[in-house]
Amino acid sequence: MNSRPEILDEIIYYILERAKCEEDTDKYLEHVLDYCKKDYLQAYKKQNGIELTIDEIKHKYENERTNN
Repeated sequence: MNSRPEILDEIIYYILERAKCEEDTDKYLEHVLDYCKKDYLQAYKKQNGIELTIDEIKHKYENERTNN
């Protein structure tokens, strides 16, 4: 079984390769990011019963980034 970092590396690889197939790579990557955020919001609500906003998850992400 692959480790989490190996799995994440592979996910990133395929996302970037898929993005290269688009005329506007950055637009596609933004689309993927939006999808991931919305998916996270749904999963968080299902697990915790609390509905977060996009701004709240952006703040949570920024805090995580600065603490690591």
